Amino acid sequence: MAIEKPNAADVKAIISTALSDQVVGALIDDAALLAENCIASLDGDRQKAILKWLTAHLIASTNSNASKTSSKLGDAQDTFARAQLGDGLKGTIYGQQALALDPNGCLLGIGKVKAFMETL
Repeated sequence: MAIEKPNAADVKAIISTALSDQVVGALIDDAALLAENCIASLDGDRQKAILKWLTAHLIASTNSNASKTSSKLGDAQDTFARAQLGDGLKGTIYGQQALALDPNGCLLGIGKVKAFMETL
């Protein structure tokens, strides 16, 4: 079954980015690879929504200035950093929305190493 993907404009509607549509498209493809085992059985609209938010999470996570805010007026300058929201997808509001859209809770396991035991 083919996974339904959002387009770059869908993603850019929820996150402000200077990335080109081509780069956002590549990140959509990456998000689909990350989530395919979790979303393959879901309906197309839910797949697209999850991938939209997951792609925004990837954009926010790879932006080195995403957690820093700075403003300057004349000689005065104010800089501060926002706190990290959590680990993995919990680390951005975009990832949290992707988790909220996942009815099975499968996305929580993305990136985690699975333990196994072997008896001899």
